[in-house]
Amino acid sequence: MIATVDYKKVLEESIIQSDVVKIFDNLLTYAVEQWASDIHIEPFENYSRIRIRVDGVLQELVQYPKNLHESIISKFKIESGQMRPDEKRLPQDARVSSVTKTNKEIDMRANTLPTVWWEKLVMRVVDKSKKIPPLQELWIVWTGLDILYKNLSDPNGIILVTWPTWSGKTTTLYACLEYVNKPDINIVTYEDPVENKLHGLNQAQIRSDIWFTFASWLRGWLRQDPDIMMVWEIRDKETLDMAMESAMTWHLVFSTVHTNSSAETITRVYNMWSKPYMLAGTFNLVVAQRLVRRLHPEQKKQVSVVGTPGYLRAQQSLEHFDADALRKEVVSRNISKEQWDAFMKDGLAYVPSDDTQSMYAGRVALFEMMDYTDDIKNLILQWKSAFEVEQYALSKGMVDLERDGVFKAIIGEISLDELYRVVKHKEKFTQ
Repeated sequence: MIATVDYKKVLEESIIQSDVVKIFDNLLTYAVEQWASDIHIEPFENYSRIRIRVDGVLQELVQYPKNLHESIISKFKIESGQMRPDEKRLPQDARVSSVTKTNKEIDMRANTLPTVWWEKLVMRVVDKSKKIPPLQELWIVWTGLDILYKNLSDPNGIILVTWPTWSGKTTTLYACLEYVNKPDINIVTYEDPVENKLHGLNQAQIRSDIWFTFASWLRGWLRQDPDIMMVWEIRDKETLDMAMESAMTWHLVFSTVHTNSSAETITRVYNMWSKPYMLAGTFNLVVAQRLVRRLHPEQKKQVSVVGTPGYLRAQQSLEHFDADALRKEVVSRNISKEQWDAFMKDGLAYVPSDDTQSMYAGRVALFEMMDYTDDIKNLILQWKSAFEVEQYALSKGMVDLERDGVFKAIIGEISLDELYRVVKHKEKFTQ
């Protein structure tokens, strides 16, 4: 039997020995084995510390003497080959590939930031050994999958994923591309960066240093006889116009955009000076998503939450839900009458057995899908606001992030506290 190495303990020993090389090797290995998404190396007045973000929550890993900090930062700058070790006044960025002591290939996107005490280093960690799961394993229930499959089968249009940092949008986009990836389909992507190399796709990397931008790539891409394209992010009017033009000329376009909800994408597009008829004529589906911590199946308990703010918000989120759509949603999620009554009538919900990280088992994705039906497009053509469009969609049974979270709380996948840690409560009104 092979002994398991305690990389955290080895890391602490490396700090005692002031061995910078071992500090980095063991830190990266431990972070990857803990499924950490980010590593923070940060200085303070009298000491420095390392924190890692696991399941969306930062946790302190270790503290170390301040006199080691400059050596650790300089070590990474030199290893990256993209940062100047002597430049300590300005932020610097780097992308680095490495291999952990457990032989896992990783990519890191790193940034240094000068602070009042010294430079802080943050590294985004991408474990390249992780496989892209199929769509049916992404915590999308059957009603949501039906909407997604329908739009993925369309020959043209735009499918957007809205996202904050580290919300799972990369996994969703790649899973969608894997679903439509067939020998008779030509798929080209333009990414920043290319996080996963997928067989059968033509993937290109942004090169802003030589003016190889999203917009310039789109112009060249149209000469590559494409069927489907994926643009990593729509961040300006030129990219949006090119994506819309592609969608109107019989191409299916995938992309992302920074907004807080699917409906707010409408406002974002208007802010880029796009017209309602262009939005209604090209958009097929907008998906918003978040990641929340999943309760451990054996480390949770059911308690009364009657009168708590979270329970009141959860009840309000299901008000004005179209009755037929609600029944369909409950059936598709396999919510039993006993589970429904326990939550809605008795006010019982699941919470972690205690307040430690071990009470959670990975993360669950919450999804919100705004399907651009004819009704929605008509509202857009009438210059209705994003708020009015959203309220109409909710009254017709759209499951927003909050509603999806409440359903998952009813069956005990997540707690209400975890839901409202990540998702903002919204009032639902009838139209």
